[in-house]
Amino acid sequence: MRAAAGERERFAYSNPEHEAALRGATTPEALAEALVRLNDLIPSFMHPPIYARRLHSFGLDETVPLIASRLGLKDTPGVKSNDNVCIVVTRLYSTGGHSQVVADIARAMGAENTTLIYSDIFKHFRYPSPLPDLSRFSAPNRALILLQAPTLSERITELYTHLRAIRPTRIFLVSNHMDMVSVAGCWPFRSVVDFIHHADYMPSIGATLPFSAHVDLTYTCHLACREAGLDPIYSAMKAARPAVAPPPTPEKRGLLFATCGHSHKYVKPGRYRWADFALAALRTPESRMLHIGPADDAFRQSITSVLAAEGIDPARYEFRGVAPLQAELISRGVDLYVSSYPEPGGRANLEAMIAGLPCLAPTEIAAGPLIVDRFPLPQFHLLSRPDELSALIGRSAELKDQAAGPEARAALDAEMSRFDSYLAGEALSPTADERLPEA
Repeated sequence: MRAAAGERERFAYSNPEHEAALRGATTPEALAEALVRLNDLIPSFMHPPIYARRLHSFGLDETVPLIASRLGLKDTPGVKSNDNVCIVVTRLYSTGGHSQVVADIARAMGAENTTLIYSDIFKHFRYPSPLPDLSRFSAPNRALILLQAPTLSERITELYTHLRAIRPTRIFLVSNHMDMVSVAGCWPFRSVVDFIHHADYMPSIGATLPFSAHVDLTYTCHLACREAGLDPIYSAMKAARPAVAPPPTPEKRGLLFATCGHSHKYVKPGRYRWADFALAALRTPESRMLHIGPADDAFRQSITSVLAAEGIDPARYEFRGVAPLQAELISRGVDLYVSSYPEPGGRANLEAMIAGLPCLAPTEIAAGPLIVDRFPLPQFHLLSRPDELSALIGRSAELKDQAAGPEARAALDAEMSRFDSYLAGEALSPTADERLPEA
């Protein structure tokens, strides 16, 4: 059963000022201004008491049908199928899990059946310059539509007009946090819209609306949405295994750890520094840490200075840069994967487990219950302190054998099969009856 509009629950986000501004925007000009102010809220979501503690914006979502009605957008019911698919996004990025999920959906649906629409609410792209290069994402499509109306209120109507012309039989709505353009433009087609809830530890427009499906990619988000009564589907995520075997692992000495993520995942405030977990790993004699992903000079310097001060050769922490994660983990012979901290890895954690590695995930529980990445898998290990990482490293042989064993592999295969079954419209098995812990 869906939660009643405005119902109080522990992850609810309320902003009466912006809710009133949207309700009172009776002209396109007033609406355009209110939508710009809505986008301006996003930086505030990065701080307490919102970050990792607030998820569902009931009051803002109540304004979506009102906005669509005032703009004259007529309901357009349909029968859902995979015959004619649209994927509506704010934009795609060169790194990040949600862009990879869009690519997975597009590949499953097939280029001939898929239209990709960018709302581009922050106006990063312009015609007649080249359209975004999607080759990095492997997101096949028959057409990419880039919304170009000058105001955000006009872009809602522009999106609606495109969808009326295309008449999609299924819409995957994969928009960013406060993208009212995508949500309001898709609302008249809600009978064929799947809301893909990927903004899983900050408030996002649309999560509480009665679209044809509410789909949670992560287990933590799913538990929160189920508690709120949103009748969510837990699709989980998937990732392909490397198509060909990487070259043989060269001779190496000592344990090789790896982590993956943009440097911004490692620099947010927490009880510990990421460097404290790196130190816990590199105090193991002859061990090394491989960091995959973009890292700026300030982050590099912060790591090397801490290691040097502790008498550890900074060269043992290797910044690899952007690289295909699974292939890199396998070809380099990585032993243990350590998730990013204090912001977790999500999709990267999944890919590490697909590569056959145990995933050791430091958590910043003090930052809020929604930040804790949870996989219901035996090869996924939560920890909260650097000394707990040291203890798990002491069991490295046992953990590696477990991750490569039949029970762990079968659990992983079952987890990933949920995504394919969801896309195919098949019924999914229920998840465990559990509740997120209190903050």
